[in-house]
Amino acid sequence: MVKNITYLLGAGASYKAYPILSEQGEKMIELVQIFKKLKENGSFKGNESFKDLERIFDDMEHFGKKAKEFGTIDTYARKLFLNDNRELEKLKVAVSLFFTIWQLTDDKELKTFEKRQALEIDSRYISLLATILEKKDDNIVMKENINFVTWNYDLQLEYAFRKFDNKIKVKNLLNTSPLKICHLNGYHGFYGTSKEENDFLGRTASKKIEDIINEIGFISESYKKGTININNYINYAWEEESKIALNTREEAKKIFKQTDILIIIGYSFPNFNKDIDKNLFQELGQQIEVYYQNPNPTKEFISQLINIENEKIHLVNKLDYFYLPYSF
Repeated sequence: MVKNITYLLGAGASYKAYPILSEQGEKMIELVQIFKKLKENGSFKGNESFKDLERIFDDMEHFGKKAKEFGTIDTYARKLFLNDNRELEKLKVAVSLFFTIWQLTDDKELKTFEKRQALEIDSRYISLLATILEKKDDNIVMKENINFVTWNYDLQLEYAFRKFDNKIKVKNLLNTSPLKICHLNGYHGFYGTSKEENDFLGRTASKKIEDIINEIGFISESYKKGTININNYINYAWEEESKIALNTREEAKKIFKQTDILIIIGYSFPNFNKDIDKNLFQELGQQIEVYYQNPNPTKEFISQLINIENEKIHLVNKLDYFYLPYSF
């Protein structure tokens, strides 16, 4: 009998390609510094809306500093939420723009960390998809028994999929996805209008930051006019007003209910997410098996979160690939 496998992903699952939460604030500040240097060198198209774009980068620098002060950007976002502060919307716009530029650029100055150079796509996603993708009716799809639930804003899975089928757009991978992914915290690079959902991901093939900013700079004027909505696509665990977020959480509960094997990768179970995590774990059946892949995994930690016997918890401390059971 084929078992249903669900991957639950945290920030560590994209470690080779993206900053983890504790690194994000510093990298937001670095991107703003690069932006300012490019502006001084005359790299951007001159128009009135550029001032609005500059304001978004000013916000990005401000929130980057606050992320360092508060420990993570999520912690500062929580502070804004508790104070009913309208800055939270600006924070989400800055976060979406930051992650979009990060994904699209190959700028080595920005994407260098103390102990690693960030890849365009974490190679572990590509290796996993190479195994679990199949051809069906001339289309490339994922095996029906595998799903992903992720707390990450990033679109690493979607971009990894495009390595196998570059004709499909990221937008279509999210809306009619052969990948079956639930983004619990939302995702970057998208905006809504009164008529449709769209993205600002594929407007240029250039990897240069100045070219990317020139092509996606339209969002600043549109956002100021109120003709597009970006903040709905970044959703924190404590927010209950976004229909996108609520629908995603309900879909994730359905996935967990049908799960036989849960594989948790790079997830530290932050306190902010506890209520949603608890609701998801309550959907798991008694026969569930759990694989926990982390640098220093412990059974005690998982057993406190999921009510199962210790022998059904399996620890994986090798991090050079994403774990896949032999019986997949």
